[in-house]
Amino acid sequence: MMGKSTILESLKICRDYVNGDDSHVEVVDVPLPVKVEFNAKTIKTLRHQIGTTQAGLANLVGVSKRTVEAWESNRSEPNKSARKLLTLLLQDNSLANKLQYI
Repeated sequence: MMGKSTILESLKICRDYVNGDDSHVEVVDVPLPVKVEFNAKTIKTLRHQIGTTQAGLANLVGVSKRTVEAWESNRSEPNKSARKLLTLLLQDNSLANKLQYI
């Protein structure tokens, strides 16, 4: 549990920061994640960006080739786990190289 002096010291540091003194704080910018709408076009574009086949994308995401075919023809949508991996791949195509060894 924080003591009274720790809270007061923290408030002083916050006040100093607001007044332009950032010598006692570390400022970290954290981008807010953007929710991606995964449709056939998005998935196909991603697959072409990372330079792989439907079978290759299926292997990276851990699904069957038929599942990727269904995504790319709008017959089904990726589940939550697949959407997370696809989002990461969209943000950083180089992750495809790492995922292929997992």
